[in-house]
Amino acid sequence: MFIRFNKAYEYIPYYCDVKNSLLTIALLLFFVPSRGQTSGIDSVYKLGKSEKNIRKKLLLFNESIAYGWYYGDYDKAIRYGKESLKLAHKYKQDSIASLMDNNIGIAYDYKGDYSQALSHFYRALRVAERIKDRDNEAYILSNIGLIYNNEKLYEKALEYHQKSLKIRREINHKKGISASINNLAIVFMDQKQYEKAIHYYNQSVAIDLELKDSIGLADDYNNLGVCYQNKKDFGKSEYYHLKSLEIKQKLKQNLGIATSKLNLGVVALKQGQLAKAGNYLSEAETLAQKLGTKEILKSVYQSLSDLGYEKKDFEMAYDYLVKFREIEKELDNEENIRKQTQEEMNYTFDKERETQRLNQLATALENKKKQEQALIINWAIAIVGMLILGFSFVLYRRWNEVKKQKLIIEEKNRQVEEKNHEILDSINYAKRIQTAILPSNQLRERVLPEHFVLYEPKDIVAGDFYWLEETKDSIIFAVADCTGHGVPGAMMSVICHNALNRSVKEFGLRDPGLILDKTREFIVDELSKEEEDIEISDGMDISLCTWNKDTNEITWAGANNPLWIWKKESQDIMEIKPNKQPIGKHFDMKPFTTHSVELQKGDRIYLITDGYADQFGGPESKKFKAKNLKNLLVQISNEKINQQIEILRSTFFKWKGDLEQIDDVCIMGIEIN
Repeated sequence: MFIRFNKAYEYIPYYCDVKNSLLTIALLLFFVPSRGQTSGIDSVYKLGKSEKNIRKKLLLFNESIAYGWYYGDYDKAIRYGKESLKLAHKYKQDSIASLMDNNIGIAYDYKGDYSQALSHFYRALRVAERIKDRDNEAYILSNIGLIYNNEKLYEKALEYHQKSLKIRREINHKKGISASINNLAIVFMDQKQYEKAIHYYNQSVAIDLELKDSIGLADDYNNLGVCYQNKKDFGKSEYYHLKSLEIKQKLKQNLGIATSKLNLGVVALKQGQLAKAGNYLSEAETLAQKLGTKEILKSVYQSLSDLGYEKKDFEMAYDYLVKFREIEKELDNEENIRKQTQEEMNYTFDKERETQRLNQLATALENKKKQEQALIINWAIAIVGMLILGFSFVLYRRWNEVKKQKLIIEEKNRQVEEKNHEILDSINYAKRIQTAILPSNQLRERVLPEHFVLYEPKDIVAGDFYWLEETKDSIIFAVADCTGHGVPGAMMSVICHNALNRSVKEFGLRDPGLILDKTREFIVDELSKEEEDIEISDGMDISLCTWNKDTNEITWAGANNPLWIWKKESQDIMEIKPNKQPIGKHFDMKPFTTHSVELQKGDRIYLITDGYADQFGGPESKKFKAKNLKNLLVQISNEKINQQIEILRSTFFKWKGDLEQIDDVCIMGIEIN
């Protein structure tokens, strides 16, 4: 009897393709009403009809369809959509036709017509795949996943949501990433994996706070409320539903407002707060009838029937149960998703139990009417009135106490949210600083031959970093892994980066072993504060090369991280072992060994940290391992060096799947030419 919100259906204006015409923009801003006014669909559609340029015309038509479902005018959105589709096909505007099919599918889904929704989604998907519109492809995949989840086909739902998330991560669409994570959480919640669902919802909240996405936050809070409701933690559930409702009311989202009031009514009913439940459910009923949303209306009727039952108002319970069964029958008779999957639709409650309950309510109502007599009713009213008066006084005092406590809690939550914003802003600023110390793309392209750098931090800031310095006679480059990741790792990376710079620039060292010796000396000295009785054993693992530009000789030294060399002649990878000691405090510190490396034209060298090989994933959730990484590099050796990065990245994320990344990843590959 609750409603959760997906985040695949995003209202995305496409004004960007129309902005070349100042007159069009002026008209659009004049005619399009503010959020919440459904007449805007007609204004945008009329504006499209007056446009002469066919592409601009179709984009405005598509905008009107999205406007319609966003503000609850589903029938008009479908009618305008089908008319516009004919024109898009006539002029072979495939990309816009795909957008239109997707928006029409959303309108059908909100109406509860899953068969038509899925038909339009798949048609839109085929076009998006053919024209390689990856953003729209991810959006449609997510919409299909939502349909399958509604039908309890959880494996299919997860499959489509994970496909969508993969694309959105590859194109770095943060708002889409948040939507896909939210939709994965919905699937886990529907499978009663509540802790896992809450973990994913909180990830979505963090992204939406960063993006300042009010619409996304409203959905996040709504879904957290539903999750806590299922866990029977009604206090937290009510808190998150109220936060969601507040945002939706500011945005004038009628569908979202109806949903939040239904959910708040269910929570109040679960807690025995019958008057509050009645108010919320009545408001939800009025709004749902106005919007014509059958799914919400069905849940409202069921909840109002339960409310009547709890109040012993059997006539109310009976009337709403009859309405519930009628609308359920309407939805059952409509074409639905099972025509696509060839399986029977699963219902949200036990029909046999509801039929038995209907008979019991009818019998109770009949018995009550027979037993009612005027004198008994009058006495009952008088007694009940006195009880209500006394109970109301107690409730009023309790309400005042709860109201005061609520204000205190809200203030504390506001302070916590402000502090979280400050912390997140600080970490993002730290990321800018850490990015600034990394070698620029221009420097790498200028001083290095064919190469790539795969750099995938686990968190916003990282403990891994790559380093490059050009001197008069040498090019010195390295890949390093500092102790920890996130903020502690990032702080260590700045210390270690500075120590490397001093060793080369201040002391003029070129020999890799001597550079690591001097770097260790700086780091140990920096982290040892004897006067304060503080001693820190943190440090870094590193793989460092010096390339003499005059002699073309390459020398190397490593601390715990090896050097891999792919020989063109043998088509295999050889490994040079590092010193088994870190750049930092160690029980047996020895000088680092410098190795001379003989290379031929076409040979490749790889500097790596352990994050890639240590990542858990695959069908058995095991580590990827260094051996498999070597095999992968051999398998893709026929690819150009600067094209290997995409294969390595896609393999990593496919292996990881929806598991958490456990460490930072950094790999540098260089081809000798």
